[in-house]
Formats: sequence, C-alpha cells, structure tokens
Amino acid sequence: MTRPALFVVKATIAPALEAAFNQWYDTVRSKEAAQVPGCLGMRRYAALPLESAHAGSEPWQYMVCYEFDSEESLQAFVRSDTLRVMTQDYNARFGAAGDRARLAYRQIYP
Repeated sequence: MTRPALFVVKATIAPALEAAFNQWYDTVRSKEAAQVPGCLGMRRYAALPLESAHAGSEPWQYMVCYEFDSEESLQAFVRSDTLRVMTQDYNARFGAAGDRARLAYRQIYP
C-alpha cells in the first residue's frame, strides 16, 4: 500500500523580512509547489505558544508541510534539480535572514 509522505520545512525569519517572506511563500512558492510531480499540496503554519506543562516549546517561527502522494515521490523531489533551484532562490532571498530545518515523514497510520 502506498502511503502519503510529508516534506516539512521549519524556519525563523528576521522581523524586517517577515512580511516579504510570507507574501513570497503564499504567492511564488505555492505556485512552484503545485508544479512538483507527486506533490498534493502545501500548508503553512505559524507557531502557536501553548500554556501547558504538557506541551513543548517550538523553536521555529514557521512551518510548511508539503504532502506527497508517496515516499517515492518525496525522495525524487529531494534529489531533484527543482529542489536545488528552489533552495537557491530561498537562500538568495532569506538565507541570511533566519534559520531553517528540513524534515521528512512517512505516514504510518492509518
């Protein structure tokens, strides 16, 4: 059974570039993601502070989740020239203005 997989990017952006970062992600990057083979879509999130002893604190300000139809599609994307070009564009615009982490997950349930 083929299950979806997620490519997650977490980032913190300098306050001076935050508005440009959000506009760019919502207009430019979202259109690029829609063209990636196997990418079903993307969703963006901003960190939400929780007032509970049971919740950890999130060191990242933003998170974007790209959902892929399969682990194979995600792996192909990670190895692709498309991701290299997308990364170069991101780094040119925001690389020095913050920090970033990339993670990948495979669906295990249901």
